[in-house]
Amino acid sequence: MNIDIESVLDNLKFNKSDKTKLSLDKLNDTLKAYYRAGNKDYSITTIGKISKKDGGVGYDSIRKTSNNHFRELIQAYAALAETTTKKPPKFQAKTGHDYELLTRINDVALRAVFGQIIRERDRYKRESDMLKNQTEIIIDKRTHKYTKQADDEVQVLHSLKGICSHGEIEALKCACSEQFLTKNEWKATDLGQIKDLAGDEVFPRGFLTGLRKLVGEIDE
Repeated sequence: MNIDIESVLDNLKFNKSDKTKLSLDKLNDTLKAYYRAGNKDYSITTIGKISKKDGGVGYDSIRKTSNNHFRELIQAYAALAETTTKKPPKFQAKTGHDYELLTRINDVALRAVFGQIIRERDRYKRESDMLKNQTEIIIDKRTHKYTKQADDEVQVLHSLKGICSHGEIEALKCACSEQFLTKNEWKATDLGQIKDLAGDEVFPRGFLTGLRKLVGEIDE
């Protein structure tokens, strides 16, 4: 975008005090260097911190209602950089063509959806790369029990014995008992779902049936 910053600056300095003119010039120097470095974050918070560090006006001065001239100068540079003075999403700090394209989506909701998709894709890629580089081999030393299947097929099942203490087993047994449900005024469905008196779900389907199966395995 073609914007004459010098003309903008001259208009903002018109009828201003000498102190304000000097502050505008200083802020302009900071913004010019910031723009040439290829930065995209022109939020008031970020520019305020950088300007203060350079010896210019800080965030508090820029955000004052009476100091709109500072904000207009920042907006001019933001437009020059083809962005806005809104704080960019955190993922925008990442490099990559995909994240650069997100800045061109004007619809906030749509941008958020696509941003989430990209983040999920990157997360799965990182997890995949981590698994590829995983060289640690864990040997299961727990005892096993064997069940004979049809056609002499042998299936190996991990034993759950010993993973819980006696007290932990008793606590789990209590949690899936009818007395515990009655005490809390809960009801269990045939699908293992637990609901309160109002019919609202406390635990999802399969919770109670799964817990009872687990207790059965470790309490044999």
